[in-house]
Amino acid sequence: MTSIKRTGIIINFIAVFCFMFSNAQEDYTKNLKGITKVKIETGTHVKIIAGTTNELRFTKYVYDNDDHDHVNCDHEHHVECYDCEDNHKDDRSKGLKPVYAGGVDNTGFGMSIEQEGNVLRIKDLKSWMQRDGLQIILPKTMDIHLDCGNLGSAVLRGFSSEIEVNTNVGKIILKDVTGPITAHSSTGTIDVDFSSVSQSSPITLSSSTGSVDVSLPVNTKADLELRSNLGTIYTDFDLQRPSADDMKVVGVTSKIESKLNNGGVKIVLRSSTGNVYLRKQ
Repeated sequence: MTSIKRTGIIINFIAVFCFMFSNAQEDYTKNLKGITKVKIETGTHVKIIAGTTNELRFTKYVYDNDDHDHVNCDHEHHVECYDCEDNHKDDRSKGLKPVYAGGVDNTGFGMSIEQEGNVLRIKDLKSWMQRDGLQIILPKTMDIHLDCGNLGSAVLRGFSSEIEVNTNVGKIILKDVTGPITAHSSTGTIDVDFSSVSQSSPITLSSSTGSVDVSLPVNTKADLELRSNLGTIYTDFDLQRPSADDMKVVGVTSKIESKLNNGGVKIVLRSSTGNVYLRKQ
């Protein structure tokens, strides 16, 4: 047997081993009766998907196109997965349970969950080095506050609720959402695709150094404020703003204020050094 064949067999064995272990993990499920808002604190890559039941679920992470720059795992061979290595490299932990400085794991997923009135607080007790992403399913109408810490990033899909997301260096991707939304990243990009736009509260999307890229339905009613101090503003909407003499002017400056469809909810798109993109859906 050649060394190449031996290497291939070893890689396949490790991949199957990690796959079997990851599928052996059971999902964690919690009924959300009486809960109207979930606050999540973590430092890893988080994917939150809208579900069809009134439950919180932690599930096995599933990779897709939004994970192309997630570098914690070799997705092709599933060999360098930190979760897999962390749970199998130290047999001395058998018969013992992990203890965390940040709280008590009451989920079996290294998470601490506490209810305060109608708010459910979820705290990740593991460091970003110990996780290969965190996937959560929540009701589509559940209000969400997500803090991804210094190195985490966020993907949320399918929510018709109020969303607040903060990252430091991580990207923020929101798809099939309605808002209201407040999202900020210090250095990451923000991409948001609205299925419709709630008129109930203002929407603010900002990045200090990354780009902000937003798609809106063409019939959206909004009062727009687009700002980029050092970047450029791009759009395929017809943006016009009145001048002092009531003449219409169109141009790209550091700040543009305009109305869509005679005005509506306030939408602020802002980047200090990156570009701002506003697209027709």
